[in-house]
Amino acid sequence: MSINSKLVQLRKKVRLNQKKVIDEIIRDHSTNTCIFCGSSEQLTKEHVIPQWVYSRCTKRTFVTTTNGASQTYNKTTLPACKDCNSNILGSLERHLKHEFENIDVRKQEFSRETYELIILWLETLEYKFQVLDLRRNLNKVKGSEYIPYIGKMPISMFQGPADTSPSKVFSNLRSSLKALSVKSKSKKLNSLCVLYTKNPDFHFFHSSNNFIFIELAQYGVAFFYFFNRTFDSHESASLAAQEIVKKEYAGKGT
Repeated sequence: MSINSKLVQLRKKVRLNQKKVIDEIIRDHSTNTCIFCGSSEQLTKEHVIPQWVYSRCTKRTFVTTTNGASQTYNKTTLPACKDCNSNILGSLERHLKHEFENIDVRKQEFSRETYELIILWLETLEYKFQVLDLRRNLNKVKGSEYIPYIGKMPISMFQGPADTSPSKVFSNLRSSLKALSVKSKSKKLNSLCVLYTKNPDFHFFHSSNNFIFIELAQYGVAFFYFFNRTFDSHESASLAAQEIVKKEYAGKGT
């Protein structure tokens, strides 16, 4: 079955089950059902960031913005049924890996279809992070008082420049899942920036409901994508992305 046929299946699954899935996640943030279709059959562990992205390094970690706590990518998983995980999303990732291996972005652009598939893939990462942030409780931050009641609240309630209401968090969650059911990403093409990189290592950062940056050292390519901003031109998106990347790297002392 072609990648397009499998993505038709994904869109149908999301459209048919999105209310059921979101209602269940809201009812029980730690629900053990597929986060894409709501099935409780043949559940597998879906890595929030795919293992191939960071070369399957079990020591590779990321830090949550709110908690300041480090955790491994390898153990950061969510429930997904075998069909959604291995068959559909696995096929999307294998297809993109093949494109990354065979295109040198210094000399050649990806096809329009590939750009749209990259956007879809990055949107699946955003959705997974939103679910993950609902499932993770706020931990004690070093040097501050710990309040048990607040500690039981999901991290997602504290993301962004100001505290976020539960209704807004759930609205963002619905929107991020709904985005996976949209076939055409043509209106968002200017929101995706593709960069050539010579950095020898994987690098990643993400701002919920805002943007994502992922650097795939093994393929010499990096992607910056604005989830909810559209631009009149690719140049204006690139300038906005470059400012954010510079601040991120400067903050890490690189």
